[in-house]
Amino acid sequence: MKQIFDEYRRWFVVLGLMLIYAASNGITVHTLPLLYPPLIEEFGWSSSQMTLPAAAFFIFGAVTSPPAGALFDRFPVRRVMLVGVMGLVLSLMCFPFISALWQMVTLYLIFGLALSLCGLTASMVILTKWFDDMRGRATGLLLMSSSFGGAVFPLILGAGIENLGWRQAIGGVSIAAALMTLPALFFLVSDRSIDTAGTSNMGVRQDLLAKPALGPTFIEAIKSPTFYLLAFATGAMWFTIVALTQHQSIYLVKDIGIDGSILPKVFSVFFACSVIGKFGFGLLSDYVNKEISMVCSICLLTIGLMIVRSVTSDGIDWLFTYAVIAGIGFSGTFTTIQLLVAKHFAGGSYGKILASIVMIDSLAGGIGTRVVGKMRDASGSYDTGWELLIALCVIAIFCTVIIRRLGHESDTTEIQDITE
Repeated sequence: MKQIFDEYRRWFVVLGLMLIYAASNGITVHTLPLLYPPLIEEFGWSSSQMTLPAAAFFIFGAVTSPPAGALFDRFPVRRVMLVGVMGLVLSLMCFPFISALWQMVTLYLIFGLALSLCGLTASMVILTKWFDDMRGRATGLLLMSSSFGGAVFPLILGAGIENLGWRQAIGGVSIAAALMTLPALFFLVSDRSIDTAGTSNMGVRQDLLAKPALGPTFIEAIKSPTFYLLAFATGAMWFTIVALTQHQSIYLVKDIGIDGSILPKVFSVFFACSVIGKFGFGLLSDYVNKEISMVCSICLLTIGLMIVRSVTSDGIDWLFTYAVIAGIGFSGTFTTIQLLVAKHFAGGSYGKILASIVMIDSLAGGIGTRVVGKMRDASGSYDTGWELLIALCVIAIFCTVIIRRLGHESDTTEIQDITE
């Protein structure tokens, strides 16, 4: 049994990271927006007020990402993650007691700090240590776990809201978060890819373990045009993805007028399909160029945005069609973003570089949430907001194509240097 565990140790690490990510992002990013309609009804907040905590969450997460990245490069990542997990669980347990907007903003600020310490950056740093071969599959599995959380927790929260009220419902979800994250962190996650006693490398080849120590330094990375193109493309996509996920519940219930009982089902289909998108595009990226994978996923997301912009309360079939297409596109884009960063910048400074990209992306997500909310309040409609998101998708496609061309030219130059 021990030999089997040793051989497949890195997959147990992935499982632990998946459980943590399913609870952290699956709840804070994908499930809590279900509370927006009942909170608006109870407190009378506007769309921009209701999404202010989410905007603060992403912006504060952006500010805290670079310091967190430096911690990941200097200290055992698992210890840093423990602080984040405890902050996340405790703040979720406080959520049922909010009675004012400033209290909700405060909790979301704690969420932002917690996810900087135990969220995507921490998980990707650990995963990159364990994987070079099959990194796309491992990344797809990790990222699809948040979508799994987004598929399951909305059904739980929706049933709780309907039967118990939103306060009791989110209280139950917070307990589930604690049960998922803490045992996974203590018993499955390890940020050491080789045993300190030198016994076993857990089925990972020594040459693959050594490879991530190479790669560009932080200074070299920020001097590269690829860094800025990638940051702009991923920032545009985070602007789009976060604005969409944070506003779709308000749009569908308040603007389109769908029945509130249908909303959890739409969310569940959206995030269930994003499980397919994350693993599917992760697997695809192991076989085809990662820039091509990203372009394909953005195209799907663009189609989904076009559908949701024109959907009506009578078009329930189209609503679920949107959930399928946009769910796959949004998740595929999210996955290929992480793989592109690892492809171009994995190495000894990967934590700092990834944290910088995450900072830019999180800022863009927070700004996107705020801008689309303000546009809706000003015009009384989300139409202009959806058009802005579609335009950003097109721009991101062009940036990704340029990154592909730069990478191709770099590969050609290296081959010529070797032959000479």
